[in-house]
Amino acid sequence: MSTSRLRPHHVFGVAVLLGIVSVGATPADTPVASSSGANDLPPSLPQDGLFSSIKQSLKESELDVVRGHFDLGTPPNSHRYYCLVNPKSGALEPNGVLGDPVRRSDGMTGIKQSAVSLYRCAKAEEAGILTTDGYVLIGRAALGVARAHAQAPVPSPAPAAAAPPAPAVSAPAASVAAGSAAAPPAAIASPAGTTPAVAAAGGSAAAAASAASAAPPPSSVSTMDVSGVKLGMSLEQARSTLKSKKLPQYKEWTENLSYNDANNTSHPLDQGRFVNVIAAWNPPATGLESSGETFEVMFTPDPGKERVLAIVHSVGYPQARAIHETALEEGLVRKYGGYAAAGDLPQSPTWRMQSGGAVEVGDACNRRGLFGGLGEPGVLDGARENVALRKSLDELRYQMEHCGSAIVTEDHFTVNGGALPAERLVTRYSVTAYSPVLAYEGARAASRLIEAGAREAGKAAGKSRSEPAPDL
Repeated sequence: MSTSRLRPHHVFGVAVLLGIVSVGATPADTPVASSSGANDLPPSLPQDGLFSSIKQSLKESELDVVRGHFDLGTPPNSHRYYCLVNPKSGALEPNGVLGDPVRRSDGMTGIKQSAVSLYRCAKAEEAGILTTDGYVLIGRAALGVARAHAQAPVPSPAPAAAAPPAPAVSAPAASVAAGSAAAPPAAIASPAGTTPAVAAAGGSAAAAASAASAAPPPSSVSTMDVSGVKLGMSLEQARSTLKSKKLPQYKEWTENLSYNDANNTSHPLDQGRFVNVIAAWNPPATGLESSGETFEVMFTPDPGKERVLAIVHSVGYPQARAIHETALEEGLVRKYGGYAAAGDLPQSPTWRMQSGGAVEVGDACNRRGLFGGLGEPGVLDGARENVALRKSLDELRYQMEHCGSAIVTEDHFTVNGGALPAERLVTRYSVTAYSPVLAYEGARAASRLIEAGAREAGKAAGKSRSEPAPDL
C-alpha cells in the first residue's frame, strides 16, 4: 500500500494559520476542528515547530513508520498526531503528522495521506503524552529511537515531598492482613507472540538501552507488601509465602523469551523460560459469588533470577460476614500511610512510594489502570501479559522517574453505599502493588538475553552458509 505524500505548496500559507502544514488530504476519519478548535488545544504544547515542519513537508519521506502518537484537543475537536522515524536511516522526524496508519508487511506501521503539524514530538514526549504502545519497530528504526533516547538528557527528579508519617510494617486489621550476524534479529518478541515496543537491532538497541541511566531498585521497594507478599521477593520466597496461605488452588504460568528474525519469524531462546505469574486462590463457596480469596503475583522476565514486580490480592466475603468500611480504611492508613485518618481516603486511593521512602498519594501519573481495579475473587481466566514485555523501556523509565518506585492501589465494594460511613459494609476489596523500577530492570534483562541469543543464532546461521559444499 502506498504511503506517498502529496505536497501542494500553494496551500501552505493558509495551512499555517490553521496550525497544519498540509501535504495531503485530511483523513476521512480524522475529526475536523471547529473554528474555535485551536482554543481547545492544551497550552502546554506550543506550536513552535514551523521551520522544522516546512523542512519535513518538503522532503521525501514516504517510507517513514510510526513510532508513537499523541492526542490533542477535546472531543469532538480532538486530533491524533503520529510521530515518525525513517526505517532506512533511523532519523526521527521532528513534527507530528495527521494521517491514516496502515499496517506494513514487516509488522511496522506506515502512514498515508499525511499532513505535517506544528507540534513537535519532543515536546509531546517531555509532556508525557506520547504513546508508544502497539507500534513495532525493527532494524534501523528501532536503533534510531533507542539512540535518540539514550542521548537525550535525563530529566532531573522533582524535589521529594516532605515525608509523611512512616507507614506501619506490622499487619493491619484482619480484613487486610488475612487476606551482528548475516541475518541479525529484527525485533524482540514477547512470550505470547506479540511484539512489544522495545526492539533490538544487531545488539545496538540493547546496548543503547543499557547506557540509559537506571538506578538499582531502591530498598524502599522491598518494604511494600500486600498481605505478606513483598515486591522484589525472589521466586522461591514468593512460592513459600503463597503456599503458607494454605489456599487450595495453586498454579504457575511459565513463558519463554523469543526473538524475531529478519523475516519476522519468532524463535524461542534455549534458556529463555521464566515464571511469569503464580496464582493461589480458593473458589467461592457454593452460592456465595463474592466470597473467596485470590493472589496473583507477576515476576520479572529474567529466567532464573525472577523477582516479584506486581501483586494483586482480591478478597470477597458473604454478606453475612461483610466487614465495616471503616475497619478496612483504618487498616490501609495504618499500613501504607499517606493519609492522616481513615476518613481522608478517597473512593479508590493510590499510594506512590518514592525512592527515598516518602509516600505520595493520588494517581498523578495515571498508572493505576495497569493493575488497579476491583478484582473478582476466585476467578482466573489465565495469566496476565507481563507488563515488562508489554511496555517500552522508555515508558517504564518514565514511570520509574516520575511515578515512584512502587505504586499501591485499593478498590472495594459496599453493599449499602447509601448508609452512614460507620455502617457501610464491604463485601469485596482488591489491593495491588506494582514496581516500575523492577519492571524496567526486568525489561532490560530480557532485552539483553534476547539480543545475545539472537546474535549467537545469527552467527551459527552465517557459519553454516560459509561451509563448503560436500564433495559428492
